[in-house]
Amino acid sequence: MRREIEGQVIERFVVCGDPREGFARIYCDACRHEYLLAYSCKTRYFCPSCHQKRVLLYGEWVEHNVLAAVAHRQYVFTLPKLLRSIFSRRRPWLGKLCRIAARLLADAYTAAAPDARPGLILFVQTFGDLANFNPHLHVLAADGVFGAGGTFIALPAVPEALLAEGFRRAVLEFLSANEALSEELCAKMLGWRHCGGFSAHNQVRVAGEDPEGRMKLAGYMIRAPMSLEKMTYDAATGTVIYRSKMHLGLKRNFQVMPGAQWLELLCKHIPDRHEHLVRYVGWYSNRARGERAKALKAQQPAKTPPADEVPVSEIAARAKATWARLIRKVYEADPLVCPKCKGPMRVIALIDDPTVVRRILEHLGRWVPEPAERGPPAPAPEWPRNAVIPITYHPVPDIA
Repeated sequence: MRREIEGQVIERFVVCGDPREGFARIYCDACRHEYLLAYSCKTRYFCPSCHQKRVLLYGEWVEHNVLAAVAHRQYVFTLPKLLRSIFSRRRPWLGKLCRIAARLLADAYTAAAPDARPGLILFVQTFGDLANFNPHLHVLAADGVFGAGGTFIALPAVPEALLAEGFRRAVLEFLSANEALSEELCAKMLGWRHCGGFSAHNQVRVAGEDPEGRMKLAGYMIRAPMSLEKMTYDAATGTVIYRSKMHLGLKRNFQVMPGAQWLELLCKHIPDRHEHLVRYVGWYSNRARGERAKALKAQQPAKTPPADEVPVSEIAARAKATWARLIRKVYEADPLVCPKCKGPMRVIALIDDPTVVRRILEHLGRWVPEPAERGPPAPAPEWPRNAVIPITYHPVPDIA
């Protein structure tokens, strides 16, 4: 079943970076050099470059506004292959998985320190290494609990076996109660050895004095489903080849499929409008952070005026600085440094009126008419059943 959001995201992605859709004029006062910077689509979990900016911005924001300067541990909860399609059809149930994992961790932590609170951030990921639909949870957890006064109490990691078994029982109970699984099948899955595809891992830990490690780990948890560095497209046949880590279930480290099928696979990872894939629990919850902010404000009144009293020009300057810094991180190039004289550049106009956009691009000789519709690509070659497909694997950086 197609979702409306999928078509909307693809339409925005197609015009990402297209100057015909509007652009910013960047100008250097020193040497009068200027250039046009096309707008980006800003889509979530689809456009690799736009989402990478979101990843970098989130890592900085969560480190400075949410995470405490203490040790943190990553917990990962996975589901058996048999159940994954259920959550593809009923995406709101992914939130229920978060609540189950949060309850298991909170119960384990508070059992060790009853009057303290854990600090948890839960992330939903719907993709595996080969961009296949594989819903699972990542949890960035303070490696201990916080007392009423904010005192941190370090605790050992919650045992993996305890979490895996608790996760299995809670998920199967939820699916059975909502008639997504029969009681007979649930009973069989509870009888499987080694939790039957349900698992929990807790081996990744970041030290308290490693803020960069916390930012990278948080960014890893909201990364995009695919990486352009791992993808190759054969325009002649319309075939996509995607290389990544060895997939234990598929028994291969690549995907080969027509482009349309590849797009269909990626669309499964597009979240619904207003769908939350990140949740904050305990000491890191929005309510707890709000209460601490109010208490701090009462003790030490803010020296800077509220946001609604800050001049509009200053707010715009902050936004531009953040935007430029993210582009510099993603592309390793500063858009506000003049390529000719190396002096500072500034945004002098944001242009999105179609008539004005066309006049400027035509004046610069950069106007390109809308491409004519093309027919479908030539069909991919059909290989004999037992033939060896001539595909070689080339190692690529694992940045996805």
